[in-house]
Amino acid sequence: MYRVSGYFKDHKVVRYFVDQYDAIEFKDIVDAHYPLKVTYEKGVYPVRTFVVNGWNAIMDHNMNPLRNIPDLNTRHMVMQVLAWMWCIVFSSYFGSMWMFGITAIAHVIVLAAIAITVGTFTLAKNNPSLFNLRSDGYHSVSRTRGHMWINGKKVMLDPNDPGGEHE
Repeated sequence: MYRVSGYFKDHKVVRYFVDQYDAIEFKDIVDAHYPLKVTYEKGVYPVRTFVVNGWNAIMDHNMNPLRNIPDLNTRHMVMQVLAWMWCIVFSSYFGSMWMFGITAIAHVIVLAAIAITVGTFTLAKNNPSLFNLRSDGYHSVSRTRGHMWINGKKVMLDPNDPGGEHE
């Protein structure tokens, strides 16, 4: 982890980077704005990183002790049972079974949102071409059918010409 700090007359800019080249690029950008001083530090971990790592140590089945269970479905089921257990614990703490319904629904919504997000990110990482809406190369919307409408008349286009944004 790298920290780049730029000290200006009236404010300070601090950014953290995992990638060294991103940190160097940001340092150059800060330098271009004539700061009083720029620092570039390696091996600095912000508090935010500790929070994220703490979250992952509990909530990520690949990092917590459940990683020893070989079946992913079983890991997921155990995480679900733990989530429902915490719903019951919090509703008991607040003294209302109505609270259980609220926390259970809230957990389902939050877990579904997390699952959809992780699934989307995984799909984008493993198969980015799936998100390519234009499968036949670079065409604007008006070129996708091989013709354009100009002054109310249909003009057929050359099928070998990929066209551009401003035909």
